[in-house]
Amino acid sequence: MITEKEIVIRLALAFVLGGVIGLERERIYIKALKYSAGFRTHVLVCIGSAICMLVSEQLFFLYKGDAGRVAAQVISGIGFLGAGAILREGSVIRGLTTAASLWVVACVGLAVGGGFYLMAATGTFLVLFALIVLGTIEDLMRGGHRDNVIVIEVDSNSGDIDKIGPVFEESGVQVKRINLSKKEEKCIVEVTVKTPYRIDLISVLKKLAALPGVRRIDQKTDDQPPFKI
Repeated sequence: MITEKEIVIRLALAFVLGGVIGLERERIYIKALKYSAGFRTHVLVCIGSAICMLVSEQLFFLYKGDAGRVAAQVISGIGFLGAGAILREGSVIRGLTTAASLWVVACVGLAVGGGFYLMAATGTFLVLFALIVLGTIEDLMRGGHRDNVIVIEVDSNSGDIDKIGPVFEESGVQVKRINLSKKEEKCIVEVTVKTPYRIDLISVLKKLAALPGVRRIDQKTDDQPPFKI
């Protein structure tokens, strides 16, 4: 039988390992101003998987049943949660990496619940390496990116403010931060975006300029002179 102390240790470790992976995903979604599977979701998945593995072991000791039956259902069941993290925005599909991280976190939780601490810790380290280091290398191989600050003047009574973010995202431009200020009958929206070099930002800004409530668009960059639309 697994002792109560061992149960607490395993669940606490599942919390830590799931949390560190979740923090990396949370960082990405905070930058993109989106809500998806972040810190809490990864923690819950890892703890839940560990509990399933602990239950499997306890049932085996009590009833001599199949110790892997409950744990096996976690692998198939996590697919439904991962599918919810995948989003389609126009021709762009997002969330595949997060869905994969949820699946891996479930596996880490099973390893912790089974008492395979070295396996779980090593797996977590490799997951973080893949998400952070390889993610940076992947961005460089895809052509890198540049940061831009876009200032958009919009009618204060216009509902097109909510359309600004989706226009950037559908074009493959990641929104990092949005600041909104009101002046009389107009709103000044300052958007900080991360633009891959392969994307023509001018064409994206022209799409924004076509929105009915947009009065003016200014671009401020470090490597290019500002221009207006």
